[in-house]
Amino acid sequence: MRVLPLHAGREISSKRVSGLVQVYQRENHLSRHTNPFPEILEDTVYTRILKDPNYWISQDLEDKIIQIIAQSLDISGILYHLGTESLITNAYDLLPLDDSRIDLVEMIQRLPILIGRLTRAVYLNVKPVADQKVTFVFNYLPEYQEKWYDAVFFQGMLNGLAVLFELKEFNIRMTKTRLFGIHMSHKELGEDILFGSESNEYEMDWLEDNLFLSRSRLTKDDISNRHRVMVTSRTDSQLEEISIVDVKDVVRRSRELAIENRDLEAAVEVLKSFKQELEKKQLSMAKDLRLAKNIQKGLIPEIIPDWNGIQFWTGFTPMQEVSGDYYDYFPYNMNKLGVAVCDVSGHGVPAAFITALSKMLFSNFKKSKPSEIFKLINRELLDLVKQQGYTTCVYALIHDDYKVLYSVAGHPRPILFKAKTGKAEICEGDGTFLGMFPDAGETFLDFQIQLEPGDQLFLYTDGLTEAENDKGLAFGETKLIQIIESCVEKSIQETVETILTNHKEFTMGTDPMDDITLLGLQLSPRLPEFNVIKAKGDEAYLKKEFQEAVNLYEKAHQILPRELDTQLSYGKALAHSRDFDKAIRLLESYNKFKTNHFKSHSVLGYCYYQMEMFEKAEIEWKKAHSINDSKLSNLYNLALVYRKLNEKKKMKDAIEKMKRIDPSYIHILPLEKKWESLPDE
Repeated sequence: MRVLPLHAGREISSKRVSGLVQVYQRENHLSRHTNPFPEILEDTVYTRILKDPNYWISQDLEDKIIQIIAQSLDISGILYHLGTESLITNAYDLLPLDDSRIDLVEMIQRLPILIGRLTRAVYLNVKPVADQKVTFVFNYLPEYQEKWYDAVFFQGMLNGLAVLFELKEFNIRMTKTRLFGIHMSHKELGEDILFGSESNEYEMDWLEDNLFLSRSRLTKDDISNRHRVMVTSRTDSQLEEISIVDVKDVVRRSRELAIENRDLEAAVEVLKSFKQELEKKQLSMAKDLRLAKNIQKGLIPEIIPDWNGIQFWTGFTPMQEVSGDYYDYFPYNMNKLGVAVCDVSGHGVPAAFITALSKMLFSNFKKSKPSEIFKLINRELLDLVKQQGYTTCVYALIHDDYKVLYSVAGHPRPILFKAKTGKAEICEGDGTFLGMFPDAGETFLDFQIQLEPGDQLFLYTDGLTEAENDKGLAFGETKLIQIIESCVEKSIQETVETILTNHKEFTMGTDPMDDITLLGLQLSPRLPEFNVIKAKGDEAYLKKEFQEAVNLYEKAHQILPRELDTQLSYGKALAHSRDFDKAIRLLESYNKFKTNHFKSHSVLGYCYYQMEMFEKAEIEWKKAHSINDSKLSNLYNLALVYRKLNEKKKMKDAIEKMKRIDPSYIHILPLEKKWESLPDE
């Protein structure tokens, strides 16, 4: 047991910790005569802390006492009120001795004197910024460490100025601190605190300043032995109102105000009582949220490839780290493609969990009618989620003849733009949520539209149309349709981005109310031209006329830049033409679609190898081998790259795998000779 000696370094007035100890005793029903901190505090020191207002202690001792008290009490509010009372009770000593009066500005200039009477660890500089606005800079001496509770106490002291001078409109906020975090809500100190800065600063500004203070040796009761009484004078419309104020009355009123707010403070304190546990879990929770965000990022496609002449573009804005909105696409062999946009009830991790279930269910159930898919998913969600959450959805099944079957489950209906007429309209459709009602299957119906060249179809969540501006007006479907019709000459990418730009401008200055998802698709008006150019490119490639193939594929790629077959063929032709830089960019873009095509990784590895980027070549060839482990060429390439990297053991392992697959493979023997020539690791 280590008890601090009586004569340890003394840098802090014991007044602050004395107030905390008294509250600690009351809350824990302890006797004032019993030292509650015997392991760190001698009884004589404890007694002097409580009884001697002029007693000083070390910063280290005060910190130890506060740490113990903070384990059972939320001391943030207590410290704030102690700071307020400290200013009020000591203000008398800051007044002029000749009984002349001073205003708030002069009292502020005298505040460093009070700080010097309370601590030797900190000194205060006051910097005027403008009329009725000042900056307080609290500087710690190099040998002393900033404490989070100082930040609260000092702001309470500044609040004492407002109480003493009866300010009705004022702001006090922390702007900078050398600390990297504070054990309380930052909003209680200031909205935009710069943590880890070079100083500890507060700003104070106020609107009215017509009260003056001066000393008086009188009291309201004319009792001569009570001297801590101030005279206030207020100038208002050329009339001067004078009154006598006892410091004790001001303190009492301050405490009464705190009691009036007790219910609110109690609610805050209940939340704060969990702060220590929450702080321990904060890093873990942040890590879990990042993990959930990354998982969801993998579930929701970043981009949707062009399909059969149909181009897609999406806008996705989660309100939180993880989203309740979800969109995806589902290939049906070669002749159909499913597209879904969903909106799960709620936000955050629970909603993200249901989006993960939705992806699994939509991937499993590929029926000829969207309504049938909804019926199956509704039953599965009821079994899995137990009516603890639901999702709305619109599902469109696109056929290779550009007929679109769609169904709506409690979701905003699609909007169809017809290129021939230049008009957009809301499609029909109705149905209830998925995962909430056992008999919901009866409400799901199928509707059909026929896409023609240039037509656009928009699927979206209600976060888009229900978002409000600063006047409380919703964005709405009418405005959405007007924007779509104004983009008659634009591509689907340009139209979606125009909608989102207008939406951002409309809601500027407001907080997001919901996740926002917008998925647009368009049947390309240049599809016939694309098909002709692509066919000519394929023909040139088969003839090994690679430069001609590159020229043709580039033209086709400009028409449908996300058409995967063209993109892969274009990348291979570039590799054959030894344009490795461009081939790498194209194949990296292709692999973002997660097609798991071993050829794209194999060719990309070859390009990296030719560019002498051997580590990246290894990664791509390992991916190619994992997708198709029967191709000896991938193992052969890996053996070559390991030779370049002087990885003798890895090269040997690749050769052994080749022997197990096909011992007669003609390249094995030359590779073994190359392996033998490598130096031992």
